[in-house]
Amino acid sequence: MASWKAVSVFSFYIGTTLGLSAVAGVFAWRRQQPAMVWASGLLLPVAGTLAWSSGQRGGPDALLAVQALCLAIGSVIWTLINIAVPGGLTHYRLGRRTFVFAHAAVQASIALIGLTVVRSLAHGLLDAPLVVLQRLDWLALTATAVALTTGLWDRTAKFSLAGLYAWALIALGMAQIQRGFVPARFLLWGAVCDLAGVILVAALIGWGLNKLERAEGKPWGHWTSKLRIPDAASRWSGQHWFHYSQALLAFTVACLTVWIAADVTFDGMGQGVALFGLSGRSAACPAALMLLGTAILMAWQSGCVWRAGWQYAALAAGVLFTTSLGWAMMDPTAASPWLHRGGNLLISTSMMTVMTGVGLGRFLPRHSDWISRGRRAMPAFAMSALVLLVLLIASWLRSHGFR
Repeated sequence: MASWKAVSVFSFYIGTTLGLSAVAGVFAWRRQQPAMVWASGLLLPVAGTLAWSSGQRGGPDALLAVQALCLAIGSVIWTLINIAVPGGLTHYRLGRRTFVFAHAAVQASIALIGLTVVRSLAHGLLDAPLVVLQRLDWLALTATAVALTTGLWDRTAKFSLAGLYAWALIALGMAQIQRGFVPARFLLWGAVCDLAGVILVAALIGWGLNKLERAEGKPWGHWTSKLRIPDAASRWSGQHWFHYSQALLAFTVACLTVWIAADVTFDGMGQGVALFGLSGRSAACPAALMLLGTAILMAWQSGCVWRAGWQYAALAAGVLFTTSLGWAMMDPTAASPWLHRGGNLLISTSMMTVMTGVGLGRFLPRHSDWISRGRRAMPAFAMSALVLLVLLIASWLRSHGFR
């Protein structure tokens, strides 16, 4: 009897909070009061907290998911109002910056979900038990995706694509947590191909949007008019956040690829669960191949400095791919393993030296800037091959007793 009374009391408080939120929303619309917009939106997390307190299931992690879910719902509601009534709402302004509740709410929702994911992944990397994800976490992730997608129709929400990019990384992290690969080495092994796939898809989407813009002379092409998405070139074109994020993640994938391909202790990981049977060190090969595709796609959609950087990165990724193939197929019981790995790297750098010096000019049009980038990179590859050759000869002589 007492429990039913407690539930009815909490239901009354929750209903009252939601009612106050609706009333504040009406006042915000009718009287153009930005304070009421924030009050209406922030009362939703209060109602969520009361609902969580009535059951207290899942602990503090569940409370974070409830807050993220409520903030995402509030963001969707006020974004739709902003779209339906352009200029019908007023917002706080500080200098040239405008503070919109719908924008702040979805950004806070991303931060809360990201906090849970980062905390759980940190546990996994420290070989501690992973945080168990609950249904609320996935509901919050879905609601945040809806809020970010809805923001595409809000002309003032210039962060929507960046938010969707962050959302994809958070979803990837939640997928890794759900798989439950432990210890830390197994977690990293399972994440390398998935992370490479995410940045490859992001590069493909960016290339597609850039191609539409060039072909039809307007941001994102003609299909945005059909979907009534406001033109906002600054959401994608000319933004450096995308290149910086892709470069950082690509560097991370490259480091993991080198480690996995070279370390024989990864052999046997993922046996029976790996896609196409690419278990153990062989998982580094598709990651390196996707990294090569990412660099090429990023170069195609970039200009000036970024284009040159991604072209050089593509050439380096080519060396990484051929090297990872040799390292992954190397016999783990072979004598002098690092001598064999050095030999594979020497072959890869020598092949790239020939490719950049002669090969690109044979297969690409004469006016292609890939040829000039390759010729500029050729001395670096040639010097690397020469240094490797000297080191390998010295190592071989030392191993055979010549000093």
